[in-house]
Amino acid sequence: MRDRVESVAPAASGADVGARSVGVALPFARILTGHVAFTLLNALLFANTAWLIPLLVRLRFGSADPDWKDWQTTLVTAAVPAVMMSSILWNELLRRMALRRYLLLFWLTAAVPLGCLALVQNYWQLFLCHVIATLGSASWTPVNGKLLERFYAAEIRGRVYALLNIVTHGGGIVTVYLVGRWLERNPDAFRLYFPLAAIVQLAGVALLVRLVRRAGASDPVDVRWPLSWSGLLRPVLRMGAVLRSDCTFRRYEQAFMTYGAAFMLCDALLPVLATDRLHMRYEDYAHSTQMISKIALLAVLLPAGWTLDRLGAMRTSGIAFGVLATYPLLLLTARDWSGVATASAVMGVGMGWVSMGWMLGPVALAGTAERVPHYVAIHATLVGVRGIVFQGAGMLLYKLTGGFAWPLLIAAAAFTWAAFQMWRLHGDRPPIALESQT
Repeated sequence: MRDRVESVAPAASGADVGARSVGVALPFARILTGHVAFTLLNALLFANTAWLIPLLVRLRFGSADPDWKDWQTTLVTAAVPAVMMSSILWNELLRRMALRRYLLLFWLTAAVPLGCLALVQNYWQLFLCHVIATLGSASWTPVNGKLLERFYAAEIRGRVYALLNIVTHGGGIVTVYLVGRWLERNPDAFRLYFPLAAIVQLAGVALLVRLVRRAGASDPVDVRWPLSWSGLLRPVLRMGAVLRSDCTFRRYEQAFMTYGAAFMLCDALLPVLATDRLHMRYEDYAHSTQMISKIALLAVLLPAGWTLDRLGAMRTSGIAFGVLATYPLLLLTARDWSGVATASAVMGVGMGWVSMGWMLGPVALAGTAERVPHYVAIHATLVGVRGIVFQGAGMLLYKLTGGFAWPLLIAAAAFTWAAFQMWRLHGDRPPIALESQT
């Protein structure tokens, strides 16, 4: 990638404060407005995938055999983090493709398969569309980190990212509420919702392409290595080298791995607990999990952005992991809709702080603009590792012990240990202020 000079826009220009001087300068307000509009349109599609597809398995397309249906559910929930391993490969495509082509590919692989859910008639058709869509969704992580670094100066990036998350989850709250009620009245409503949302999301992608072009935030295509399988596999080897050489980043990832193990144990069991033990259907499940957690997350996003800008990604993540230690305990004691809603509210609060450290920690620790997409892609790839291992482990523990107690207690302990790892890392890190670098 080309070297470039970066600066904060002159304070005298008012609206430009916080925007980077990249290419043809655009006022900060116009950059942020366009980014917010894309984020909202993007949320209209993806807000309902995480909860609705597992519920379609539990209530519509799953096997009549309860044991096999449990594993079918795990395959669906595990697919989301598992395909995040492809983020490291998507980053290489990002380096070798014009940005507008890359964003079009994102839409074709992430949104179009979800639109095809209108046609599914059985579990395996549903699963195929879901896997292709989640694979395409993994392409968003590297370019998202790149755009955050290119559009916004480091000193305001946390607050801007918090605002974008508010838009994401605020739009998600409305969408989840409406779709949950719609499905309760018409179980086939997903056949209309997904295609319409995919078309709307295309308009968002077109808007983002225009914004990137006018702000001059894209790089020339890297032509040093032609696109090839060997070229795509090279970053996997480079990932190991980065983790070996950068002790701070490696320990950051170790703490996130511990947190991720706990999260995956809970994620694998939540649809089973809600449907088999508490007998929830579409509306109750959507409102008591997704909607409540998003409302709680929304309430803490601005404080979380403020926290990250002042305390840094490590301590912010440590706070988040400590809060989340209570989430599996509340799930374990839930006896009805309100119990799951309480657990989801705590989870939303914790995830508000996690969302700050998850994206902006690797952005800060990369140290240079050119390394940001690679560090973010490594971070996302390791999500896949823990998803593959610990989603299955959660279901296996549930089957072996005949209940939810052991896997959820282990999850609570893992969240607590992750918080300790992150706070110890903050105290032990080198004196170089990596978190203020770009």
